[in-house]
Amino acid sequence: MIYLLFGEDELSLQETLTSIKNDVGPDELRDVNITKLNGDEVKYDELTATCDTVPFLSDKRLVIVEGLLGRLTQATSRAGGRDDSRQSKSSEWNGLPERLSAMPPTTVLVFVEGRLNTNSALVNKLRPLADVRSFPLPGRNDLRGWIADRAAKLRVDIEPGAVNTLAETIGNDVRVIDMELQKLALYRWGGKVRQQDVEDMVSYVKEASIFEAVDAALGGQTGRAIQLVHNILDAGRPPSYLITMIARQVRLLLLAKDLKQRRVPSVEMGQRLRLSGYPLRKTLEQESKFPYERLVYIHRKLLEADLSVKTSGIDEQLVLDMLIGELATNALRG
Repeated sequence: MIYLLFGEDELSLQETLTSIKNDVGPDELRDVNITKLNGDEVKYDELTATCDTVPFLSDKRLVIVEGLLGRLTQATSRAGGRDDSRQSKSSEWNGLPERLSAMPPTTVLVFVEGRLNTNSALVNKLRPLADVRSFPLPGRNDLRGWIADRAAKLRVDIEPGAVNTLAETIGNDVRVIDMELQKLALYRWGGKVRQQDVEDMVSYVKEASIFEAVDAALGGQTGRAIQLVHNILDAGRPPSYLITMIARQVRLLLLAKDLKQRRVPSVEMGQRLRLSGYPLRKTLEQESKFPYERLVYIHRKLLEADLSVKTSGIDEQLVLDMLIGELATNALRG
């Protein structure tokens, strides 16, 4: 049996792979009969020999190959349709589908891929032999349905408003959504997860409020900015927390701007900023709105406000309101 599992929804893909693993022999012999091969390093003879190996005291043997097809299709593309690149020095890989058709029936072979060119010649040859399953990330229109289905699978009773809030703030980072749903289920054990629970428990939602406040303040929307800030204060956060979080976001914007000027790819930017999902997307959106000089000015004002709170004895909330007002006024002048 041959499987081809591919797509960017790594969560669903890995769950399917785990299900396949669980079907391989008795528990005590499962590890002995499972072989994982790195597609960037595996040789043709190594793969075929592994697939021809009979299982040990079991009726099945599982061979998992990660990234091989992506490597081979990329090599073919770079070579202009010829398998003569460094990654594929002979044409032996072209005969892989025919070779695998003679694989022992006791072997279960699973190709695991991320993004994959499904129109490549090699994949088209494998398609008739394999159970091909695609795991795309849910799009904007499908995300709420995906969250609701995931909640049902986890037996989490969740109201539509809570689903909407998760979708709007986390986006399609499915692993984060899964972890947050499990956390919410424990928090609201035996009851329905409400929108307020999401707002109280999910850090992404709290960060979203900071993003909105930064957007409003830096965009000159004084009333909107102060309203958002007071909503966060009413939820129990001290003014010093808000000053710190806004300063953190401005620092991230400065770093993002520097990385962008150095033409660092978006994926690598996320790694360097230590952000992913909604926070990364929102930071990159905000970075394009504000010039470097304005961000430096805002950062200096935030440091002055923080110093004022710590040394002057002035009421923290008053300092915060004055800061927001000054930032918004400066934005209008700019």
